Amino acid sequence: MASITIYKVEKYNSSYYKIFSGVYNDFKINAAKDYNFELAPLDYDNFIKSIERGLLECLILFEDDIPTGFLVYTTIISESIELNIIHLIGNENINSRKTLLLEKFLEINKILMREKVVTYPMMGKQASFASDIEKFGFKTVNTSVMSISLKDLNYPGRFFAKENDSSSLKLPLGYSISNWKTSYFKDAAEVIHQAFKNSSDALFDSRFTSVNGCRDILEKITENIYGDFLPGITKVLLCKKNPVGFCFANLTNDKIANIPLVAILKKHRNHGFGKILLKHLCDNITDAAISGGWTLEELNASCDSDNIAAVNMYKSAGFTEQYSYLQAYRPKITNYC
Repeated sequence: MASITIYKVEKYNSSYYKIFSGVYNDFKINAAKDYNFELAPLDYDNFIKSIERGLLECLILFEDDIPTGFLVYTTIISESIELNIIHLIGNENINSRKTLLLEKFLEINKILMREKVVTYPMMGKQASFASDIEKFGFKTVNTSVMSISLKDLNYPGRFFAKENDSSSLKLPLGYSISNWKTSYFKDAAEVIHQAFKNSSDALFDSRFTSVNGCRDILEKITENIYGDFLPGITKVLLCKKNPVGFCFANLTNDKIANIPLVAILKKHRNHGFGKILLKHLCDNITDAAISGGWTLEELNASCDSDNIAAVNMYKSAGFTEQYSYLQAYRPKITNYC
Protein backbone atom coordinates (compact mmCIF):
# COMPACT_ATOMS: atom_id res chain seq x y z
CA MET A 1 0.00 0.00 0.00
CA ALA A 2 1.44 3.36 -1.04
CA SER A 3 2.29 5.71 1.77
CA ILE A 4 0.41 9.02 2.01
CA THR A 5 2.46 12.19 2.32
CA ILE A 6 1.30 14.40 5.16
CA TYR A 7 1.58 18.13 4.40
CA LYS A 8 1.43 21.01 6.85
CA VAL A 9 2.27 24.71 6.75
CA GLU A 10 3.67 26.45 9.81
CA LYS A 11 5.02 29.90 10.59
CA TYR A 12 8.75 29.91 11.20
CA ASN A 13 9.84 29.64 14.83
CA SER A 14 13.26 29.15 16.39
CA SER A 15 12.80 25.38 16.69
CA TYR A 16 13.02 25.16 12.89
CA TYR A 17 16.34 27.02 12.66
CA LYS A 18 18.52 24.01 11.79
CA ILE A 19 16.15 21.98 9.65
CA PHE A 20 15.00 24.95 7.54
CA SER A 21 18.46 26.22 6.54
CA GLY A 22 18.85 23.76 3.65
CA VAL A 23 15.64 24.91 1.96
CA TYR A 24 16.54 28.58 2.31
CA ASN A 25 20.08 28.06 1.02
CA ASP A 26 18.68 26.18 -1.99
CA PHE A 27 16.65 29.30 -2.76
CA LYS A 28 19.66 31.58 -2.23
CA ILE A 29 21.79 29.56 -4.66
CA ASN A 30 19.09 29.62 -7.36
CA ALA A 31 17.68 33.13 -6.81
CA ALA A 32 19.40 34.74 -9.81
CA LYS A 33 18.82 31.85 -12.22
CA ASP A 34 15.25 30.96 -11.27
CA TYR A 35 13.84 34.31 -10.14
CA ASN A 36 15.95 36.99 -11.90
CA PHE A 37 17.21 38.40 -8.59
CA GLU A 38 19.64 41.28 -9.23
CA LEU A 39 20.76 41.42 -5.60
CA ALA A 40 21.95 38.37 -3.71
CA PRO A 41 19.38 37.37 -1.05
CA LEU A 42 20.26 37.77 2.61
CA ASP A 43 22.46 35.08 4.06
CA TYR A 44 20.58 32.63 6.27
CA ASP A 45 21.37 34.18 9.65
CA ASN A 46 20.43 37.69 8.50
CA PHE A 47 17.25 36.33 6.96
CA ILE A 48 16.33 34.74 10.30
CA LYS A 49 17.17 37.98 12.12
CA SER A 50 14.79 39.85 9.79
CA ILE A 51 12.02 37.41 10.74
CA GLU A 52 12.78 37.77 14.45
CA ARG A 53 12.70 41.58 14.12
CA GLY A 54 9.31 41.44 12.42
CA LEU A 55 10.59 42.77 9.09
CA LEU A 56 9.67 39.55 7.29
CA GLU A 57 7.18 36.75 7.85
CA CYS A 58 7.94 33.21 6.73
CA LEU A 59 5.65 30.20 6.22
CA ILE A 60 7.27 26.78 5.84
CA LEU A 61 5.83 23.81 3.98
CA PHE A 62 6.54 20.46 5.63
CA GLU A 63 6.20 17.09 3.94
CA ASP A 64 6.20 14.33 6.54
CA ASP A 65 7.85 16.83 8.93
CA ILE A 66 10.62 17.68 6.45
CA PRO A 67 10.79 21.31 5.19
CA THR A 68 10.52 21.41 1.40
CA GLY A 69 9.39 24.96 0.65
CA PHE A 70 8.53 28.37 2.02
CA LEU A 71 6.67 31.62 1.39
CA VAL A 72 8.04 34.99 2.50
CA TYR A 73 6.03 38.18 2.87
CA THR A 74 6.04 41.48 4.71
CA THR A 75 3.23 43.61 6.13
CA ILE A 76 5.31 46.62 7.17
CA ILE A 77 4.66 48.54 3.93
CA SER A 78 1.89 50.97 4.79
CA GLU A 79 -0.57 50.29 1.96
CA SER A 80 0.17 46.70 0.95
CA ILE A 81 1.08 43.18 1.96
CA GLU A 82 4.07 42.26 -0.16
CA LEU A 83 4.44 38.58 -1.02
CA ASN A 84 8.11 38.29 -1.92
CA ILE A 85 8.76 34.70 -2.94
CA ILE A 86 7.36 31.18 -2.99
CA HIS A 87 10.15 28.63 -3.30
CA LEU A 88 9.98 24.85 -3.35
CA ILE A 89 12.52 22.05 -3.53
CA GLY A 90 11.74 19.42 -6.14
CA ASN A 91 9.52 19.48 -9.23
CA GLU A 92 6.62 17.26 -8.19
CA ASN A 93 3.18 18.80 -7.59
CA ILE A 94 4.71 22.29 -7.71
CA ASN A 95 1.51 24.30 -8.00
CA SER A 96 -0.52 22.20 -5.57
CA ARG A 97 2.21 22.63 -2.95
CA LYS A 98 2.41 26.36 -3.66
CA THR A 99 -1.34 26.50 -3.17
CA LEU A 100 -0.98 25.09 0.35
CA LEU A 101 1.42 27.91 1.22
CA LEU A 102 -0.81 30.53 -0.42
CA GLU A 103 -3.93 29.31 1.36
CA LYS A 104 -2.19 29.60 4.73
CA PHE A 105 -0.93 33.08 3.80
CA LEU A 106 -4.47 34.22 2.90
CA GLU A 107 -5.92 32.68 6.06
CA ILE A 108 -3.42 34.46 8.31
CA ASN A 109 -3.92 37.82 6.60
CA LYS A 110 -7.67 37.74 5.94
CA ILE A 111 -8.37 40.62 8.36
CA LEU A 112 -5.47 42.74 7.12
CA MET A 113 -6.58 42.23 3.51
CA ARG A 114 -9.63 44.40 4.26
CA GLU A 115 -7.23 47.35 4.38
CA LYS A 116 -4.34 46.37 2.16
CA VAL A 117 -3.65 45.24 -1.37
CA VAL A 118 -1.60 42.05 -1.71
CA THR A 119 1.25 42.33 -4.23
CA TYR A 120 3.36 39.54 -5.68
CA PRO A 121 6.03 40.06 -8.37
CA MET A 122 6.05 36.67 -10.12
CA MET A 123 9.62 36.80 -11.32
CA GLY A 124 11.16 34.00 -13.37
CA LYS A 125 9.70 30.52 -12.94
CA GLN A 126 7.04 31.79 -10.55
CA ALA A 127 4.99 32.77 -13.61
CA SER A 128 3.93 29.11 -13.94
CA PHE A 129 1.68 29.68 -10.90
CA ALA A 130 -0.25 32.55 -12.53
CA SER A 131 -3.37 30.64 -13.58
CA ASP A 132 -3.64 29.04 -10.14
CA ILE A 133 -3.21 32.26 -8.20
CA GLU A 134 -5.99 33.94 -10.19
CA LYS A 135 -8.43 31.49 -8.58
CA PHE A 136 -7.75 33.28 -5.29
CA GLY A 137 -8.75 36.72 -6.54
CA PHE A 138 -5.38 37.83 -7.89
CA LYS A 139 -5.07 39.82 -11.10
CA THR A 140 -1.90 40.33 -13.12
CA VAL A 141 -0.13 43.11 -15.01
CA ASN A 142 2.67 42.28 -17.44
CA THR A 143 5.79 44.26 -16.58
CA SER A 144 8.75 44.85 -18.87
CA VAL A 145 12.30 45.28 -17.60
CA MET A 146 14.02 47.69 -19.98
CA SER A 147 17.82 47.93 -19.95
CA ILE A 148 20.77 49.53 -21.66
CA SER A 149 24.31 48.18 -21.55
CA LEU A 150 26.96 50.26 -19.83
CA LYS A 151 29.77 47.76 -20.36
CA ASP A 152 31.44 49.92 -23.02
CA LEU A 153 32.05 53.24 -21.30
CA ASN A 154 34.79 54.50 -23.63
CA TYR A 155 32.63 57.07 -25.34
CA PRO A 156 31.47 59.90 -23.03
CA GLY A 157 28.42 61.60 -24.50
CA ARG A 158 27.59 58.64 -26.72
CA PHE A 159 23.95 58.68 -25.59
CA PHE A 160 23.25 62.38 -25.85
CA ALA A 161 25.50 64.30 -28.21
CA LYS A 162 24.74 62.45 -31.42
CA GLU A 163 24.21 64.69 -34.44
CA ASN A 164 21.16 62.80 -35.64
CA ASP A 165 19.55 63.22 -32.21
CA SER A 166 20.46 66.80 -31.42
CA SER A 167 17.34 68.45 -32.86
CA SER A 168 14.98 66.18 -30.92
CA LEU A 169 16.82 66.88 -27.67
CA LYS A 170 16.46 70.65 -27.63
CA LEU A 171 14.26 72.04 -24.89
CA PRO A 172 11.55 74.58 -25.73
CA LEU A 173 11.89 78.11 -24.41
CA GLY A 174 11.19 78.28 -20.68
CA TYR A 175 12.28 74.70 -19.96
CA SER A 176 15.53 73.56 -18.38
CA ILE A 177 17.03 70.52 -16.68
CA SER A 178 18.45 70.43 -13.17
CA ASN A 179 19.88 67.81 -10.84
CA TRP A 180 17.93 66.75 -7.76
CA LYS A 181 17.65 69.12 -4.81
CA THR A 182 15.96 68.33 -1.51
CA SER A 183 13.87 71.48 -1.99
CA TYR A 184 12.10 69.67 -4.85
CA PHE A 185 10.70 66.98 -2.53
CA LYS A 186 7.21 68.43 -2.06
CA ASP A 187 6.78 69.11 -5.78
CA ALA A 188 8.12 65.66 -6.65
CA ALA A 189 5.53 63.90 -4.47
CA GLU A 190 2.74 65.83 -6.20
CA VAL A 191 4.14 65.18 -9.70
CA ILE A 192 4.51 61.43 -8.96
CA HIS A 193 0.94 61.29 -7.62
CA GLN A 194 -0.52 63.06 -10.66
CA ALA A 195 1.52 60.91 -13.06
CA PHE A 196 0.76 57.51 -11.49
CA LYS A 197 -2.58 57.78 -9.65
CA ASN A 198 -4.52 56.27 -12.57
CA SER A 199 -1.77 53.95 -13.80
CA SER A 200 -1.55 50.17 -13.58
CA ASP A 201 1.20 50.68 -10.97
CA ALA A 202 -1.44 52.08 -8.60
CA LEU A 203 -3.34 48.79 -8.79
CA PHE A 204 -0.56 46.91 -7.00
CA ASP A 205 1.07 49.82 -5.16
CA SER A 206 -1.78 51.91 -3.77
CA ARG A 207 0.69 54.45 -2.40
CA PHE A 208 0.46 56.10 -5.82
CA THR A 209 -3.21 56.94 -5.14
CA SER A 210 -2.37 59.57 -2.50
CA VAL A 211 0.20 62.32 -2.12
CA ASN A 212 1.18 60.92 1.29
CA GLY A 213 1.78 57.52 -0.26
CA CYS A 214 3.95 59.12 -2.93
CA ARG A 215 5.93 60.87 -0.21
CA ASP A 216 6.61 57.42 1.25
CA ILE A 217 7.84 56.16 -2.14
CA LEU A 218 9.99 59.26 -2.55
CA GLU A 219 11.47 58.94 0.93
CA LYS A 220 12.46 55.35 0.22
CA ILE A 221 14.10 56.40 -3.07
CA THR A 222 16.01 59.35 -1.61
CA GLU A 223 16.91 57.66 1.69
CA ASN A 224 18.62 54.68 0.03
CA ILE A 225 15.96 52.07 0.79
CA TYR A 226 15.58 51.06 -2.86
CA GLY A 227 19.30 51.34 -3.59
CA ASP A 228 21.99 53.99 -3.24
CA PHE A 229 20.30 57.20 -4.38
CA LEU A 230 22.19 59.29 -6.96
CA PRO A 231 21.07 62.92 -6.53
CA GLY A 232 23.71 64.19 -8.95
CA ILE A 233 22.45 61.81 -11.64
CA THR A 234 18.71 62.23 -11.00
CA LYS A 235 17.22 64.70 -13.49
CA VAL A 236 14.49 67.30 -12.92
CA LEU A 237 12.56 69.02 -15.71
CA LEU A 238 11.82 72.64 -14.89
CA CYS A 239 9.27 74.88 -16.58
CA LYS A 240 9.84 78.51 -15.67
CA LYS A 241 11.91 77.18 -12.78
CA ASN A 242 9.04 75.03 -11.46
CA PRO A 243 9.57 71.22 -11.29
CA VAL A 244 7.24 69.43 -13.73
CA GLY A 245 9.12 66.18 -14.35
CA PHE A 246 11.51 63.79 -12.62
CA CYS A 247 13.78 60.93 -13.66
CA PHE A 248 15.32 59.24 -10.61
CA ALA A 249 18.45 57.10 -10.45
CA ASN A 250 20.06 54.79 -7.91
CA LEU A 251 22.63 52.03 -7.72
CA THR A 252 21.19 48.56 -7.17
CA ASN A 253 24.67 47.11 -6.74
CA ASP A 254 28.18 47.74 -8.07
CA LYS A 255 27.21 46.49 -11.54
CA ILE A 256 23.62 47.69 -11.98
CA ALA A 257 22.02 51.13 -11.87
CA ASN A 258 18.26 51.54 -11.82
CA ILE A 259 15.65 54.15 -12.71
CA PRO A 260 12.92 53.72 -10.05
CA LEU A 261 10.49 55.93 -11.93
CA VAL A 262 10.02 58.68 -14.51
CA ALA A 263 7.14 61.08 -13.84
CA ILE A 264 6.05 64.08 -15.90
CA LEU A 265 2.93 66.19 -15.37
CA LYS A 266 0.26 65.46 -17.95
CA LYS A 267 0.18 68.88 -19.61
CA HIS A 268 3.95 68.68 -20.23
CA ARG A 269 3.86 65.27 -21.94
CA ASN A 270 4.08 64.41 -25.65
CA HIS A 271 7.06 66.71 -26.15
CA GLY A 272 9.80 64.06 -25.83
CA PHE A 273 10.79 65.29 -22.37
CA GLY A 274 11.01 61.75 -20.99
CA LYS A 275 13.53 60.83 -23.67
CA ILE A 276 15.53 63.99 -23.00
CA LEU A 277 15.66 63.30 -19.24
CA LEU A 278 16.71 59.70 -19.88
CA LYS A 279 19.47 60.71 -22.28
CA HIS A 280 20.84 63.33 -19.91
CA LEU A 281 20.75 60.76 -17.12
CA CYS A 282 22.53 58.16 -19.27
CA ASP A 283 25.28 60.62 -20.18
CA ASN A 284 25.76 61.67 -16.57
CA ILE A 285 25.89 58.16 -15.20
CA THR A 286 28.36 57.18 -17.94
CA ASP A 287 30.63 60.08 -17.08
CA ALA A 288 30.29 59.40 -13.34
CA ALA A 289 31.13 55.74 -13.86
CA ILE A 290 34.25 56.63 -15.84
CA SER A 291 35.48 59.33 -13.46
CA GLY A 292 34.56 57.33 -10.35
CA GLY A 293 35.96 54.03 -11.53
CA TRP A 294 32.59 52.31 -11.16
CA THR A 295 32.16 48.81 -12.61
CA LEU A 296 28.67 49.45 -13.96
CA GLU A 297 27.41 47.08 -16.61
CA GLU A 298 23.73 47.93 -16.90
CA LEU A 299 21.10 50.62 -16.38
CA ASN A 300 17.55 49.30 -16.12
CA ALA A 301 13.97 50.31 -15.42
CA SER A 302 10.55 48.65 -15.23
CA CYS A 303 7.27 49.68 -16.83
CA ASP A 304 3.86 48.27 -17.73
CA SER A 305 4.29 46.27 -20.94
CA ASP A 306 0.92 47.61 -22.18
CA ASN A 307 1.95 51.23 -21.60
CA ILE A 308 3.14 51.76 -25.16
CA ALA A 309 4.14 55.38 -24.51
CA ALA A 310 6.44 54.35 -21.66
CA VAL A 311 7.93 51.42 -23.58
CA ASN A 312 8.58 53.65 -26.61
CA MET A 313 10.11 56.32 -24.39
CA TYR A 314 12.72 53.88 -23.13
CA LYS A 315 13.31 52.43 -26.59
CA SER A 316 13.83 55.92 -28.05
CA ALA A 317 16.58 56.46 -25.48
CA GLY A 318 18.35 53.23 -26.48
CA PHE A 319 16.82 50.77 -24.00
CA THR A 320 15.68 47.30 -25.02
CA GLU A 321 13.38 44.84 -23.25
CA GLN A 322 15.54 42.46 -21.23
CA TYR A 323 12.66 40.30 -20.00
CA SER A 324 9.11 40.61 -18.71
CA TYR A 325 7.30 39.19 -15.70
CA LEU A 326 3.82 39.09 -14.22
CA GLN A 327 3.11 41.50 -11.38
CA ALA A 328 0.24 39.92 -9.47
CA TYR A 329 -1.99 41.83 -7.09
CA ARG A 330 -5.09 41.13 -5.04
CA PRO A 331 -7.33 44.16 -4.43
CA LYS A 332 -8.60 45.02 -0.99
CA ILE A 333 -11.56 42.96 0.17
CA THR A 334 -14.35 45.53 0.15
CA ASN A 335 -17.29 43.14 0.66
CA TYR A 336 -15.89 41.13 3.58
CA CYS A 337 -18.61 39.83 5.88
